[in-house]
Formats: sequence, structure tokens, C-alpha cells
Amino acid sequence: MESLNKLIQTLEEMTDAHTRLLGLAEEKRTILVDGNIQELQSLINRESSCVNEIEKLEQKRMQFVQVYLAQKGLTGQSFTLEELINIQNDATTKTTLDYITNQLRGLIEKITQMNESNQQLIHTSLSYIQYSMGMLVRKEPSIGYGPYAKSRYSNMLDAKV
Repeated sequence: MESLNKLIQTLEEMTDAHTRLLGLAEEKRTILVDGNIQELQSLINRESSCVNEIEKLEQKRMQFVQVYLAQKGLTGQSFTLEELINIQNDATTKTTLDYITNQLRGLIEKITQMNESNQQLIHTSLSYIQYSMGMLVRKEPSIGYGPYAKSRYSNMLDAKV
């Protein structure tokens, strides 16, 4: 029973970590819109440490699940939270695990949506930068004929005004 309590505590810690990660994703959206590169770098570092924390918590979760299942006499490589909920006899524990599972699932969906939105913002920004650079550094072939013509390109930055 102690391993089940530790599992629930770890799942709650995972929920907290995912909530922080969602907050960082929302903050990233604002930073991307503002175009603040220094803040973006700082945020990416915080995001990375949050992801590392989630990975460590996931390892702990897997350990506690294996210990709990071994105590119940069940064996297997990995069990989902749904399978763990289904083998519960206690209604309170079942409800707690179900609630935490739904919270985690919802947070992960929101994080995924926010990351996709941020990725689209980044893609749009890069497209705009490429377009702007293309306007400034447009390559137009020099006029020349025959095998001795130079294959030189001019651009707007080279033009005399």
C-alpha cells in the first residue's frame, strides 16, 4: 500500500510539473510574438529543466507501478494507468487515480496544442525573415552572352543609389 501512496504522490508531482510546463509554453507564445530572443533563451532553459524533472518523475512512476504490481502478484513489462485503475478494489483509490489521470491527460493535450501553435508562430516568423532577406539580397543574373560571360549575380545591396 505504501508503493501505491508513493505512486499517487509522484503522479501529483507530475501534474504540478506539467502545469508549470504549460505555463512556460504560454509564456513562450508571448515571447515569440514580442520577438524577444534573450527571454526566449532563458525560457528554453527553464523549459528544459522542467522536461528533465518530468522524465525523472516518469522513471519513479514506473518503479512504483512495478513494485505495486509485484506486491499484487502481477507481472508485466508496463501497465497503463487505466489498467492500474481497473485492478483497484478500493473506490477511493480508484477515484483518486482516475482524477489524476484525467488531469494529466488534459494538461498534456493543452501542452501539445500550445506547442503546435508556437511551432506555427516560429514557422511564420522564419518565412517572413526569408522573404525579407530575399527582398534585400535578391539575386539577378548579370547580362552577358557566350562562354566568356561572367556568372556574377547582383543584388539590391550592391546597387548604387
